[in-house]
Amino acid sequence: MENRHLEEETEIDLRQIWGILRKYFLLILVLPLVAATVAGVSVFFIVAPVYRAETTLLVRNQATTAAITHADLLASRQLVRTYREIARSRAVAVEVKEKLGLQQSVQQLQEMVDVTLRGDTEVIAISVESTNPEFAALLANAVGEAFQKTTIRVMQVENVMVVDRAVAPEYPVAPRKLLSVVMAGLLGGMAAVAAAFVLSYLDNTFKKPDDVERLLGLPVLGAIPLFKVQDFAKEQVGG
Repeated sequence: MENRHLEEETEIDLRQIWGILRKYFLLILVLPLVAATVAGVSVFFIVAPVYRAETTLLVRNQATTAAITHADLLASRQLVRTYREIARSRAVAVEVKEKLGLQQSVQQLQEMVDVTLRGDTEVIAISVESTNPEFAALLANAVGEAFQKTTIRVMQVENVMVVDRAVAPEYPVAPRKLLSVVMAGLLGGMAAVAAAFVLSYLDNTFKKPDDVERLLGLPVLGAIPLFKVQDFAKEQVGG
């Protein structure tokens, strides 16, 4: 008996869910399309593409041409974290600003530059994102050069070498147009389904006689049919 009761409740719940989805089918269909369209227009015609240029530098424990030992590699990797902070320092940003004659503030330049470590290596990557690919490459290389000069002045040793200079990128890294459109459509669909259930929950009117019995547990004695004004007009004309 209990299993049967549970099955009946499950069947009723599924019917209710299907009824809500069917009732607000137009909303569930239109809202994702609108969201995807807005996202598509934004990423294809409004949002400027962002390009990333990157220069990589190698940090060594000693600036000699002799063979590098395992101890040298370990010491270099320990220095990398310190050197990363130097590359992100205000001193480097000030030197880059003065050298290139930029209008951006020092803080803005620091926010544009990202310095990362390449795994468990002694390689530092300096990347810059900008809507102008040539400027991104120019700034990345300028930061790399200023970083080299600053380490010589601060650490009193010349042990940073450029591995790859930044070049102007051909393709943007953001926005990811197709992904943005798909995500907007999915989010719009989820929002539409959620709105359908919220609207259904807020609707406390009775749509059918069965609703009275189901929700109030009261028997239905009778139902008054819905008449339209046109129906009365037809009856008067016929009479």
